[in-house]
Formats: sequence, structure tokens, C-alpha cells
Amino acid sequence: MASYKQLSKYNWKVDIPLGYENGKRKRIIKQGFKTKKDAEKFATETLAQKNRGYVASTESNVLFKDFINKWFNEYKVNTISTNTITNYRSRIDTHIIPQLGHYRLNKITNMIVQDFYNRLINEGSKASSAKKIMETLNNCLKYAQKNKLIYNLPTDIERVKIEKPKVEFWSKDEIDFFLNAIKDTYLYTPILIELFTGLRIGELCGLRWCNINFKTKYLTVTHQVIYDRNTKELIFTDKLKTPTSYRKMSLPEILIDYLKDIKGDALKTDFVVLSREGSMCNPRNLSMNFTGEISKYKDSIIDKLKLDSNKDLENYRQLKQITFHALRHTHATLLIFNGENIKVVSERLGHKNISETLDTYTHVMDDMRDNTAALLDNIFKYKPLDDNKK
Repeated sequence: MASYKQLSKYNWKVDIPLGYENGKRKRIIKQGFKTKKDAEKFATETLAQKNRGYVASTESNVLFKDFINKWFNEYKVNTISTNTITNYRSRIDTHIIPQLGHYRLNKITNMIVQDFYNRLINEGSKASSAKKIMETLNNCLKYAQKNKLIYNLPTDIERVKIEKPKVEFWSKDEIDFFLNAIKDTYLYTPILIELFTGLRIGELCGLRWCNINFKTKYLTVTHQVIYDRNTKELIFTDKLKTPTSYRKMSLPEILIDYLKDIKGDALKTDFVVLSREGSMCNPRNLSMNFTGEISKYKDSIIDKLKLDSNKDLENYRQLKQITFHALRHTHATLLIFNGENIKVVSERLGHKNISETLDTYTHVMDDMRDNTAALLDNIFKYKPLDDNKK
């Protein structure tokens, strides 16, 4: 039971016994409370925390820079991919440690974190960049809370609203045009597979023939290829973006037939998508090759071609300039527009949860609202009442 003592007019002290640990008696003694009521409130909160498993310890009183480095080096590096490790390390070293590293872990409050976030924004960080930095900080502090080192999570703060840009994607007409334009090129295989699967580009480059079951018509995602920005090397790894990235998806008959055809011509390698030289494909190169190919169909280039009276323009048309990642969005939007269950789409994309999918494709859902009335008309055909039944 806590005991209280008034040291002076506005200075109360509280002594809170916390039992024994390793044969030694534990207690918290604190003074400086203006009233006994303030001291009692502190004692009540401390004992409530103890009853829920949280007990102040030497480890919870460490400098935050030491704790976040330990968390990152001993835990986080084992759960994320190489380039994500680089991103985390940059956020920690550039922003979090310089601003928060000198605080004790158990002394970081909501106000301290709020001030940290405000400085990021006021000093020129984009809201999206500040969000990533806060995600790293939050993940570290959640780890501390889970291990009973802090009681409250101090990252529930006010943040600048991020206007999420609409995702870019191609229409069926644009897909058909581009596939026809590249049908005899190196790009055809990766683009076709991407449009039918929506794989992340690293997962696409890491796809092997052993991941494709032609009998069941299923594909499993187990590996990816990444370009290590530090070593400048390609890495084939089984570390994917999230646990839900390891997934299984059905393949359409048209893709199965195409894959059967090219498998017979495959070189002595297990990779499905290859570089121009027939080796493991670099995601960066694939992305740049795609961008370069579709740039042939920009308005400005086509206008120049029109000036050449000898140029046959039948095979040229304007094409929306999108990134390779937008082909993943194209796959998802085609499924959504054609009535596929959003949960199925979410699992196919390997999203962490269905909320991520809904958030990403909100505008697609909005566009579909206009189709609701037509859908109901198709389900319930109106039949005029017989005059005798009126």
C-alpha cells in the first residue's frame, strides 16, 4: 500500500511498494506533488500499470537512441527486405535519433512526438515523407509497449491530412493496343504476366517455373528480386514486403496456355521473366524499358510523326503514360470493374488487409456507384402492369 508524506506546503512525496523481483524489494519513490490528491492519482496509475503487466525497469529508462538501434538491429532487420532496411536506417539516422535520441524511452510523451512531427512538416518534409518517418517511430514504440517497457503509445497525435492521388491505370482498349504493339518483343512476356497477376515488379522478376502449377492453374509467390542500392547488386530473396505477400492465386486459361508455350523454349534457368541477355531480370531495368517503350506513344511524338508524310500512322496512337507499377493497378481495377469480390482482389494483390485495398481504390469504387442503377435494371426487368390488374 502506498504511503504519503508532506515535505512542505506544496510538496508531497509518495512511496509505492511494487513487491519483490529476484529477491529484492522494488518500490517507486517520487516527490514534488502539489497536493496529496495528485500523489494519490500517480500511485493509482502506477499500481494499475503494474497490474496490467507494466513495471518500470532499467531497460525502460534507457536512452531512446540506444533502444531504437537495438530494436532495429536485433529485430526489425529480420522482418523486412534489403531496400526497406535502407529506408528504415535512413529515417532513424537522419530524423528520429537527432530529434528524439536524447530522451529516455519511458519519458517520450505525446507532446514530444507532436513537436517532432510538427518540426518535420515545418522544416519542409512532405506529409507523405513525414508519414513514413512516423510509421518507423510508431513501430519501434509499439515493440516497446508490447514488451511492457512503456505503458502508453505516444504516437496518437494530430497530423496533416494527406491527399492520396488517384491511381493510374489503363483501359482494356489501351491494354489490347499495347500488347499488340509489343507482341514480338522482349517486353511481351513480363507485361502479359503482370496484367494477369498484378504482381509487384520484384515478385515478377523472382517468379520461377516451380511457382507455377499447370495442373491446378495456380501460381505461388515466395520470392522476389531486388536491386540493393548500397551494393549495386541484384539479390534473389525469400523476404517479401509483408507476411501477406506470400500468397497463392489462380491463373486464367489464356495465361496458362501462353506459359506452356514459352516454357518449352526457356533457357537453362528456372526464372520465368529474363533479362535481354537471358539471365535474372533487374526490376529497375524492366521498369525503365517499359517507360521507354510507352514513351513512343506520347502526344508530342505522334504529332511529330504526323509531319512525316511517309510515316504509316496506323500503328500509332496516344497512350496514357503510366509507370510499371500502374500495371498492377490496372489488374486490380479490371477485376473490380468486372465485379470481383474486393476481398479476393486484396488477397490476390498481397495487401496487409482489405482496408488497404479499399483505401487504394476508393475512386474506382466511387466510379462504380453510377453503375448501380443499371445493375439493378438488369437484375429486375420491369414489366408493365396488365390494364385489367390496375
